[in-house]
Amino acid sequence: MTIQQQTWTHRGAFSRLSLIFCLLTGCTQSSDQTISTDDSLSVQPTVTVQVAQAEISTLKPILDLVGVVTAIPEKTAVISPQLGGWVRKLDVVEGQSVKAGELLVELDPRSAEVAVQRAAATVAEKTAALKRLKSGYLPEEIAGARQDAGNAAATVDGLSNELAALKDLLDRNEISSVVYQTKSEALKSAKAALASAEEKVKLLEAGTRPELIEEAQAILDAAKADLEQASLTLQWCTITSPVNGVIVQLLARQGQFFDRAVSLATVMDLSEVFVQIRIPSSQFAKVKQGAKVEVQLTSLPEQIFQGQISRISGQADLATGNVTVFATIQNTNHLLRPGLSCQVQVSLPEVSNVLTIPLTAIADNAGTPVVTIIRDSKAYETEVQLGTKTKDRVEILSGLSAGDKVTTAGGYGLPEGCPVSIVSGEIDNQSL
Repeated sequence: MTIQQQTWTHRGAFSRLSLIFCLLTGCTQSSDQTISTDDSLSVQPTVTVQVAQAEISTLKPILDLVGVVTAIPEKTAVISPQLGGWVRKLDVVEGQSVKAGELLVELDPRSAEVAVQRAAATVAEKTAALKRLKSGYLPEEIAGARQDAGNAAATVDGLSNELAALKDLLDRNEISSVVYQTKSEALKSAKAALASAEEKVKLLEAGTRPELIEEAQAILDAAKADLEQASLTLQWCTITSPVNGVIVQLLARQGQFFDRAVSLATVMDLSEVFVQIRIPSSQFAKVKQGAKVEVQLTSLPEQIFQGQISRISGQADLATGNVTVFATIQNTNHLLRPGLSCQVQVSLPEVSNVLTIPLTAIADNAGTPVVTIIRDSKAYETEVQLGTKTKDRVEILSGLSAGDKVTTAGGYGLPEGCPVSIVSGEIDNQSL
C-alpha cells in the first residue's frame, strides 16, 4: 500500500470513528450543544504503531547476486594420447569418479611390446661386449700369442742359418744368386711376422685400451636410451587419470582409432570449484580478494556452500561495466557441478560506528526516503539520507539522531502530529 493510500485509509477510519462518537454521545443541532462537522473531523484517533530506536552499530553489508559454477582451470585435465592407436580397452564411463593413476583407456600395445623386446636384446648384447673389454684378455689368449711369437722367432733363426750356409755356396759359385735371393726374402718375411707376434704379446699383456672401453660404453648407453624410449611408448598405451576427479566428458569408444593429441576424455577435480560472479561497477570498489562468499542452489535451499573471492578480472565488461570475479568454493560432496546457476552472497567490508535503523522503517515519498519519527506520542514524517544497507538495517547519514524512535509498522502515511500508541506485537491494519 502506498503512503497516499494509507493516508486515505487513516482518514476514512477517522471519519467513521467520529460518526460513532457522535451517535454514542447524542450529538444534536440543539441550541444548548452544537458540534459542527468540521470540529468533529479535527479530533484525531490514536493509531497503534510499532517502533524501533535509532542506534549506533556496525553493519555487515552483503551483495545478493546470481553466479554460475565453473571448473577451476588448474584442476581440469584434458587427456589425449601421446601416440596414435586403437582403443583396446575402456574402463570408465562418463560421470564416474576416478582416482589419480586409475586406468581410463588402453591402446593396442603389441607393436610397442615388440619394440621393447628388440631394444632389450640390443642392450644385453652391448653389455656383454663392454664386460668382455673391461675384464681384459684370457690367460689362454696371452699364452697362445706368446707361442706364436716363439714359433716366429724359431723360423727366423732357421732361415738365418740357411742363408749363412747359402752365402758360402754362393761365394764358391756352387749355387745361383736366385736361390740365395729367394731365401733372403723369406728371412725378411719371417722377421716381420716375428715383430707382429711380439707386438701382439705386448698388447695382450697390457690389457684393453681405454678408448675401446669408452667406445663400447657409448654404444651401450645408446642402446639403453632406445630401450627407455620403447618402454615409454609402451607406457603411453595405458592412459590413466592424472588427478582425482570426475569424468565430465568421454569421447573414446571401444575399437576406435585415435591420433596423437586428440582429446579422449576430460577429468575435473570438483573438490573445489569456481563460482563466476559479475559485480556491478557501482559496487566493484567494495569487493576485495579474500572476501567471504556464501552460495546456495535453488534445488538445495537449506545448504550453504562457503568460499571466498580468489580472482578478480583485470578488465570490466565493455557493454555493462560489470567486473567478473571468481570465488573458490569448497565442494566436498560434488554437489556443485559446472554450468549450474546459483544465488551468491558476497560479504562487503564492515561499516563501524554508524547510525542505523531497521530497513522496515523506511518509506518512499515521491522518490524521497522518509521515516515516521515519534515525539511526545505523536507521529511526524521526516526525510532521511540513506547510506549502507544490509538485509535488515540501513545506515542513516542525516535526518535522525541516536535515540530517536521511528515506526516500523503502522506508521506509514500518518498525518503530522497524529497521536500514536506504541505496542510490541503485530498490528492488524484492518482494525484501523
